[in-house]
Amino acid sequence: MSLVDYFVIGFYLCLILSIGPAYKRFSHTASDFFRGGGGMLWWMVGASAWVTSFTAWTFTGGAGKAYSTGTFFLILAFANAIATIFTFYTAPLFRQMRVITGIEAVAKRFGRANEQFFTWLPVPFGIIFGGISLYAIGIFMSVVFNLPISTIIIVLGVIATTLAIVGGSQAVMASDFVQMLTILSITLVISFLALTHPAVGGLSGLIDKMPPEHLDWTQFDRPAVLWIFGITLIINQLVQNNSIIAGASRFVFCKTGKDARRALWFTLIGTVIIFPIFIIPAIAAREVLPDLAAQFPELKNPSEAAYVAMAMAVLPKGMLGLLVCGIFAATMTSMDSGLNRSAGIFVRNFWIIHVDSNAGEGRQIFIGKISTAILGVAQILVGLVFSTFQQMPLFDLILLLAALIGMPMAVPLFFGMFIKRTPPWAGWTTVLVGMLAGFGLRPMLTPENMQQWLTWLPDLTKNEITDMNIAITTAVVFSVCLGWFCATIPFARFSKPSYHKQVDEFFTQMHAPIDPQKEHIAGWSEDRKHYHVVGILCMVFGGFILALMLLPNPTWGRMCFVFCGGSIGGLGLILYLIGKRDTAPFAKMQAKEPIVADALPVAE
Repeated sequence: MSLVDYFVIGFYLCLILSIGPAYKRFSHTASDFFRGGGGMLWWMVGASAWVTSFTAWTFTGGAGKAYSTGTFFLILAFANAIATIFTFYTAPLFRQMRVITGIEAVAKRFGRANEQFFTWLPVPFGIIFGGISLYAIGIFMSVVFNLPISTIIIVLGVIATTLAIVGGSQAVMASDFVQMLTILSITLVISFLALTHPAVGGLSGLIDKMPPEHLDWTQFDRPAVLWIFGITLIINQLVQNNSIIAGASRFVFCKTGKDARRALWFTLIGTVIIFPIFIIPAIAAREVLPDLAAQFPELKNPSEAAYVAMAMAVLPKGMLGLLVCGIFAATMTSMDSGLNRSAGIFVRNFWIIHVDSNAGEGRQIFIGKISTAILGVAQILVGLVFSTFQQMPLFDLILLLAALIGMPMAVPLFFGMFIKRTPPWAGWTTVLVGMLAGFGLRPMLTPENMQQWLTWLPDLTKNEITDMNIAITTAVVFSVCLGWFCATIPFARFSKPSYHKQVDEFFTQMHAPIDPQKEHIAGWSEDRKHYHVVGILCMVFGGFILALMLLPNPTWGRMCFVFCGGSIGGLGLILYLIGKRDTAPFAKMQAKEPIVADALPVAE
């Protein structure tokens, strides 16, 4: 790392932290703070939804998987693409639930008891996944800065928490958009430089030098294992990405159901096009840096340093700092969005119901900031704990936790959108039963037992055992959860009439399109301000990157800065001019009546 790299990182941090104060005046109500008033521009929502799927794990655990297995990593992208295609149907439904937080949608569908259950249960698990994100970026940054992982975790955790506290959801989404451009431009540059490296020899050279199993997945996993792993992974991604909490949390920011569907194009294009480009440097690192274990002996899984090692080998002076910013951005977008979402759940679904029902908008925002700070500290502590044991590769750790924790929570909240006649206790009991099944299964899934049970798959390899472990866990937990949820259907007739009325109204409202003229208060649209602020931020950061072309680099190195800075700054100029022309679609719209988040009565 050169002095210039440190300067780039410092400027980037100042820019990101300035977004909070810039958006502070946008948050007048709790709805503004937690979901952007339900009036965010679709391209900001789409960028945020896509970039929050890019965490430091993508550049560490994901890159490590690509380094070790080649294109096999794309099986995850394929599963995500199928899940996203299905979301084109569900995205409008999530927005039409007309809520401020996803938990409010749970209350409307299953009642108050489930509201409290799903309020408290996701918070600790959100803290766990946030801690994993900090641990993942700690691996990367410790290699770059030659600092202890614990120091990196603390510093970055404080920065993410500060951003979430100062600006709320609108600042988070604005930063997500700038960070998306950073990640996209730097990923394209590194992939291009990796392909043009003499040891690689272009795309054809990379393909020719890849081990056969990196292109032919059946040589890596026998077809039966591959099919089982792939199908269960698709089920996992489809159910979890389309559950009520996950979906509503992403799309409550949009103006209409149509905008929610438009926002999805970011995720689909990013998954189908950007993911294959992203893995190029990690795969190319096998040719340029074949012995990562010797280069990074302090890491338990040296392959997880493949991306940063390749970047240090090919990037011109000053651009490594941009990569650090990109990976920092990937983690921060996930963390600060998660912090803001968890704080919103706590305030809207616990504080104003059980502690202070008369809390005004200002009081709710204040409590939201305090809870955000507490959650941020908790994530830092969890990240420090994970840094003490680095045995399981991050790729496998994430998928396993998703099956054990995410799947039981997602099943009732996914099928609850399609199966109407269930009792209110179907939601929380399904989660408990699923988790008991999953954690009860863990001690039995030893390599010895799997070899004994799966007699039709003799002599399983280490990788096949890992993949089948994840697949079996996912399949069992999903089947148990779905079976239990459906088994509760006959008991629906014993529920109170008020509950049946509430559920009927929930389904009616969920399928009713939003009329912006009727459902949004006067002055709701902040379109022009968003265009202006985001445009200026992009122009400032893009101009700064362009200035770095003056550094003493060869011509190809200078052109890298021209590409990154020109792309970000040029798009910023376009956005600024659009806002100046007052072309925001709802800028002059006046509403007839305010939107009410809790429009439906909720049964106890």
